[in-house]
Amino acid sequence: MAVDSNTYGSVTAIERLIGDIVGSRTFSVSTVPTTTQVEAELDAVAAEINAHLDAHGYTVIIVTASYPHAYNAAVAANNYGAAARLLATIPSLSYDPELESGQTRPQMYENRLKSFLKKIEKHQIRAGMRVHPFDNFKVGSRYDEDGNEKLPLFTRSLHDTPGRRTLTE
Repeated sequence: MAVDSNTYGSVTAIERLIGDIVGSRTFSVSTVPTTTQVEAELDAVAAEINAHLDAHGYTVIIVTASYPHAYNAAVAANNYGAAARLLATIPSLSYDPELESGQTRPQMYENRLKSFLKKIEKHQIRAGMRVHPFDNFKVGSRYDEDGNEKLPLFTRSLHDTPGRRTLTE
């Protein structure tokens, strides 16, 4: 099995992050987790990222050439999220993660994924938008649901004031 075409991360990046949990620093069919499990976790986290992008109006998948910074951020988030979830599958007796700033390594990696998802929610990444956030934003009731202009309920000219009378002959 290989990673899906909609996946941002890679097995080699996961080996760089958490390869120390296996003897050879590379995943295979005989390691725990296996290469297939690593690829499945990468696909699952990428699906979560893409669903988040889609729900907030971005085009899925982020195009590398058009938005390289957003793409690289998605790659990092995909790798960190998969690494965090793979580390969580290892029993704590067989692996004791070091503490960094009061967080375990899986928590730190998961927080990096969550940070990217929050940036998506706040529209803080520069990537292709399916719809602009203000496309459906209408002020008042000038147009109906079909886009037709409504007639105003009240009209008043610039020089029309209450109580004013005009002399007509």
